[in-house]
Amino acid sequence: MATGRSALLLGVVACVLTGCAQAEAGHPGGPRSGPLVLMTPEPGGPPVPEPQTGLHPEEVLTLPLVTSDMQAVLDEVQARWGDHPELGQSEISLDRTLIILRWHGSPPAELTALAGSRSGGTFDVRVDETRFRDTELGDEAHRLVREHSGVVTSAWPRTEGDGVGLGLDPSVAGNADPAALERLGISSRFPLFPEPLDAPVAASGG
Repeated sequence: MATGRSALLLGVVACVLTGCAQAEAGHPGGPRSGPLVLMTPEPGGPPVPEPQTGLHPEEVLTLPLVTSDMQAVLDEVQARWGDHPELGQSEISLDRTLIILRWHGSPPAELTALAGSRSGGTFDVRVDETRFRDTELGDEAHRLVREHSGVVTSAWPRTEGDGVGLGLDPSVAGNADPAALERLGISSRFPLFPEPLDAPVAASGG
């Protein structure tokens, strides 16, 4: 698991250059936060839709770079808690003024202390508690894709740790809303956040 989480953390810079997702509008981002970069699930997970930033490619290229100090925070979190099942997904604001670390339940005092000691200067660090474990949401995403093949085109643990994002084939589901989930017999013990998404197109061999 440590290797997978390390890949997630190192993927922050790549996310920005390739137009990785910002968090949904309305989520709290602190007094200085901007749009958030979505950390992608671990490799080998269920299909994940290509996220959208709402920015033009040329705007993405002009975003501030992730600084070495910000990367150092993510590296330290990875080194100390990378194997911990309660550790959730991390985010960096697009304006590079905020790092959000996530933990299921009450975070350890050491993590809270680390966030406080790294805040100030050009960016702040915040620890948010998640409703569910990221690993449990990932397992549920796998199940939904497996058991509803042909309807569920993709599924992913939501960055906020509050449920599972669900891509539904619009040609089958129509409107991707709670009523469609009920009609299609799709249910979960976790909150589901459906949206219309076509099935990923497989890359052709050369």
